[in-house]
Amino acid sequence: MNPPRIVSCSPAHTEILCLLGRQDLIIGKTAYCDFPKDLLKEKPVIGSWIKLNYELIEKLKPDLIITNSIVQEKIAVKLKEAGFNVYHSDPLNLEQIYSDILEVGKIVNEKKCAEELVENIKRQLAEIENNKPSKLLKPKVYIEEWHDPPTISGNWIPELVQIVGGDYGLIKSGKRSMPISIDKLFEYNPEKIIISWCGFGEKVDIIQVLNRSGWDLLDAIKNKQIFIVDDNLLNRPGPRIVDGAKKLQEIFFSKVYAK
Repeated sequence: MNPPRIVSCSPAHTEILCLLGRQDLIIGKTAYCDFPKDLLKEKPVIGSWIKLNYELIEKLKPDLIITNSIVQEKIAVKLKEAGFNVYHSDPLNLEQIYSDILEVGKIVNEKKCAEELVENIKRQLAEIENNKPSKLLKPKVYIEEWHDPPTISGNWIPELVQIVGGDYGLIKSGKRSMPISIDKLFEYNPEKIIISWCGFGEKVDIIQVLNRSGWDLLDAIKNKQIFIVDDNLLNRPGPRIVDGAKKLQEIFFSKVYAK
């Protein structure tokens, strides 16, 4: 069976397809499918994260459309009702990310390559875990996925924080990101705050966070332990979570050992 011509509505899956060497199958992408740029610059843009150009998609006549996460769930249903073949995934933890990559590998006839990619991700995360500077010192961490309202990063992020060597006691792995109450945050009183707003990359106005009422009383703010991490490295359920983990470990421990 020939592999399908694909419209990818999921930046994570666009990255996965490229790493499997099947960027040739992508006939349409979203404006957020921006990595790796050199492999994607000629691909037609079919919309943004939730606003799609359905007429263009119709003209492209894809064999398969890939959608991702609860945010695109209604889009997936609409596309299916329009007669398109849709692969929709919604991974909430690392194991589900691995399974998703393997499934994409099967779809594009790159099963072995997908297996190697998953093993490589697992190996790198294991190395990060084994090389964490301290087995005892675990900084309390709050990672924010969205700003209005303040929303704590869930899904696979708790697992990444644990692998890296931090304490992420505000939400469990596999739970969807959710708004957090100020009282709960102040009770936890994180030592490190990571801002990783969806769709912002590194272009975050940190003043918005510093000016929140009462937040100046948090230890992380008082000690100037607030950092911006490109959300593409944390929020996309794909291979670059390894880069996100490396960035987190650098943040968690660099200040401690710089004294």
